[in-house]
Order: sequence, then C-alpha cells, then structure tokens
Amino acid sequence: MLTETREKIREQQLIVRVAIERGIREFDLEIQEGFIVQGVQKESLPTRSRILVTDTSVRVNDSFYSTPVIITSAAPILLNGNPYYGRLRMEGGLLVNEIPLEEYLEGVLSSEVYENWPIEALKAQAVVSRTYVLVKTLQNREEPYDVESTEVHQKFVYNVNSQHIHAAVEHTRSLFILLNGKPIEAFFHSSSGGITESCGEIFQQDLPYLRSIPDPYSREHENVFWTLTKSGEEIKRALKGIVDEKYESWRLNNIELNDKTSSGRVKEFSLLFGEQGRQIVRAHTFRLALDPKIFRSLLILEIQTEKMEDDTLFTFSGLGYGHGVGMSQWGAMNMALEGFTFENILTFYYRGTELGHYRVF
Repeated sequence: MLTETREKIREQQLIVRVAIERGIREFDLEIQEGFIVQGVQKESLPTRSRILVTDTSVRVNDSFYSTPVIITSAAPILLNGNPYYGRLRMEGGLLVNEIPLEEYLEGVLSSEVYENWPIEALKAQAVVSRTYVLVKTLQNREEPYDVESTEVHQKFVYNVNSQHIHAAVEHTRSLFILLNGKPIEAFFHSSSGGITESCGEIFQQDLPYLRSIPDPYSREHENVFWTLTKSGEEIKRALKGIVDEKYESWRLNNIELNDKTSSGRVKEFSLLFGEQGRQIVRAHTFRLALDPKIFRSLLILEIQTEKMEDDTLFTFSGLGYGHGVGMSQWGAMNMALEGFTFENILTFYYRGTELGHYRVF
C-alpha cells in the first residue's frame, strides 16, 4: 500500500528532463525489470546489456531500435555504474533522465551542498533549487531537455541515500519562491564573499529581488579567500578566439581592472600586449575561459605580476565563489548556524518575495 501511494505521488509530480550526456555512443546498462519503449512498442530488457548509440538508432545487445527510445524501470537504472531513477530517453547521442521533481531535488542537494549542514540551510537550498528548475521547465517546454546535470544549471547526481537531505526536501515539498504569484529566477551561488551581485550585471536582466546587498554571513568560511597563478601564455591560450589574433605572438605584460560593478566585482579586464597593444575583455567571459572552478569569482582584491625572462606570471586573489547573484550557499549555512529559519534565509537573499504554492499543471 505504501509503495502504491508513493507511486501515485510520483505520478502527480512535475517531470524534470535532465540532460545527462551529449554525444554518448556506448555504455553498459544494468537494470531490474526494465523495459525499452519505442513508440507503442514495449519490450523487456535483460538484466545486463551493452548499448551502442548512433544519430538515428540504438543497439541493445543484438537488437536495433530507431530513436527516440525510452528505457524505464521502477528500480534505479545503472549506466556505467552510475544510478538513475525514472526514465532514460535516448535520441541522436543525447541522453536525458526524466525524473519526478522531488527526487530530482534530492540528487541536486546531494551534489550542491553538504548533507551535514544545518537542516534550515538544506531546506533553503531545496526551495531555491525547486523554484529554479520550475522556471527552466516552463522556459524550455519546446526544447529536448529542461536542464543540464552540471553547474551550467545546477549540479545533479542521483542520490537518495541521505535522510537529512530527504527530510529537507519533504519538509518544503511544493514550496516555491514567488513574486506576484509567479515563480522567480532563483539564481544561487557558492559564496558571495561578503556582498551579492545584481542580476543585471551578469544575466542582463534587472530583477528587483536580485540586486546587490551586503552579505555579512558570507565573509567567514573555509573557502572565502582564493588565489590563482597563471602565466601570460596560459591566459592567451585560454582566450584563443576571444583575443585578437594579432596578439597571439605578443607578450602579455599586464592585466588591469578596467571597470567594476556596484558590488566591487570586475566588469572588464584590460589586457596589455607588448609595447602598445591593448584589448578589453568582458570579465565574465574572461572567467569562463580560464575555468570558473579555479578562477572562483570576479570579486578581485588584486592582481600581482612577476616578470620572467620570456613570460609574465599573474597571481589573482579574490573573495567568494561563483557569480554572486541570489543566495550564497555558505551564507545560508552560516545563517542557519546562527538560528535563522529557511524562511528568514530566503527573505534575506530574495528581497520582496514570498513563499507559496504554484499550480504546475
């Protein structure tokens, strides 16, 4: 009876389409009581299968199917040892996991935050991630998927083994952040470094609930300060196709902070080549090119240079991690440690909004 009730709850949920892999060509499948569906045709799958994918077909062991095909099971599906729940759709080398919203959120929280964080911080993340993905599903109805499984949107790895995370999702079930009855753009990041960024500076849309605010809760944590050292040649290689070709053979001598936003984040870098060469590069583009996992934020404190015989070393130092818009995950954690509720946390980071239910169907 409990299993039947759980299945009915799943059927009533929004289904999130998560892009797991692009250009996938082969993988190992392990499945219990699984099926492959092609149109109206439905066939049982063996427990273990080798799957080969082309742009127009899927081969399962010795059987061929034209795409799209769907693999489904009531139990988790293992692909190359990684578990997925729900349905897997394959078409043209694109692998999409179709999963009920609340179980998707458990996978997001297990990937985005630490399960031993205070429960109120986890609840805040659950509501933020639920709101974020709802907006993406509404925006991408005509697309082959809603979100990617990486930090491009929000990280997702299927994992439902944490009771702490499960409780955070369950206690906030069906709650969204709303403005005038509609779900907001619930951007979030790892750490603001002490001040959040205005949405318009990063995402080119000025939203009243996502303007820069002082964030004292993100000033002290283990990852707040960072440094990165890169040579001029490494930077030029990363910016290939962005920097003018004429500078490829020129030495990068200096990098200046050309302009800043109201939060103090860099808007533009000025790159100085040789004796007279200069090019302005948008800071967000610069950070993405150098890898945002190591070039952690644009809240830059300073850039130190060290002249070598044939190159220049640049050491960037800064605060925070991520674009800085919306909720700071480390800030939420510190607020929860100080006794704030998840409602307090969301009100702090998304000014003028409210929590409520939103009719999806």
